[in-house]
Amino acid sequence: MLYCSNSSCSNPFNPDDNKFCIKCGQTLTPLFRNRFRVIRLLGEGGFSRTYEARDADKIDEPCVIKQFVPQVEGTAALEKATELFKQEAKRLYDLGEHPQIPRLIAYFEQDKRLYLVQELIEGQNLLQELQQQGAFSEEKIKQLLTDLLPILKFIHERGVIHRDIKPENIMRRLDGKLILIDFGVSKQITKTFVGVGTTVGTPGYTPLEQMRGQVFPASDLYSLGVTCIRLLTQCLPKADGSDELYDALRGCWI
Repeated sequence: MLYCSNSSCSNPFNPDDNKFCIKCGQTLTPLFRNRFRVIRLLGEGGFSRTYEARDADKIDEPCVIKQFVPQVEGTAALEKATELFKQEAKRLYDLGEHPQIPRLIAYFEQDKRLYLVQELIEGQNLLQELQQQGAFSEEKIKQLLTDLLPILKFIHERGVIHRDIKPENIMRRLDGKLILIDFGVSKQITKTFVGVGTTVGTPGYTPLEQMRGQVFPASDLYSLGVTCIRLLTQCLPKADGSDELYDALRGCWI
């Protein structure tokens, strides 16, 4: 199948012999950047659409293509979304030497649209694992921390705060290793390890200082701690603005 790169196309998959998209009429190209062939849509959210693809330069090695599809209105919002997308590519490039962070393969513009290509992590995220297998044991949480804390140490030493640690952004690869994904809202920090900027994150996992627009390396540790609580108890603290995790835990949802 050939994939139409028009982000507004409602039915982008076409037969191999088509030159133009059946739905929107856009010219079709067999390979993105003469290298990547789209296989299927994996998901959509935030400001990107994600596809499984094959890398023709590497004997059809599986990979992931993220297409920038901003769901925002207004010049300022679009500029911010574009900045975050470019930022994710840079973070993956800077941090990709770590075996538990997806490797950046390419970043490019085609037909006035931005794309980044990264390593495909085959497996499932920890929220899916929680839903399928139930609450994590204490031993399983200890192993999670053993796997993830060195990754956080690695990114913090390179001046990066992830800002969105949660079960959905931790993948268990088929070999059992945990992989930290989705650096789309990560923040470069100063020599004093303070980051100030747009409020981002996921309600329930986000510490109070981050909700107020300021982050520290400890902000990631807080989110990891809440992640462990969620996996142990199947319960997520309500985002009520309290700076005491205990208070938040008095009301929670499954």
